[in-house]
Amino acid sequence: MTIEDLKKLIESDSEARKLAESGAADLCAARCCAIAPKETRETLLTELSILRLSADPIAAETILQTMEAIAEKNPLVKRALKWMQPGAPGLDFGNPVVRSMLTAPVQAGGVGLSEEQARPLLAAAEVEPQISGADVSTAWPFGV
Repeated sequence: MTIEDLKKLIESDSEARKLAESGAADLCAARCCAIAPKETRETLLTELSILRLSADPIAAETILQTMEAIAEKNPLVKRALKWMQPGAPGLDFGNPVVRSMLTAPVQAGGVGLSEEQARPLLAAAEVEPQISGADVSTAWPFGV
């Protein structure tokens, strides 16, 4: 998160703004971490990873079978599934194209997973933003 993004985040939340204005940079940083959108990182997942992500193996299997059915009609999905096979490095679920492909309608070239189906796959590549009191002090100098 850039300093400008952090400043906008503080401005968007009355509690964070009050903390920043009072000079409570560490408390403001904690509040900002709680309200900031999650960030994505490179996360390589394989078929086995998807099975491990789900508490319900049937739901995970349904996702994999859905992806395989779509791969029969979509060469991009077919290629992506190759990277998820045993022994392959995995497909990067932090990649914006992969992330959008999961929930995009089949007619638009996507896999067509529901939000509920895609959520654990997307969440695997999400991390809480790291915001420190020093970051807040830079974005919102005390007395501003």
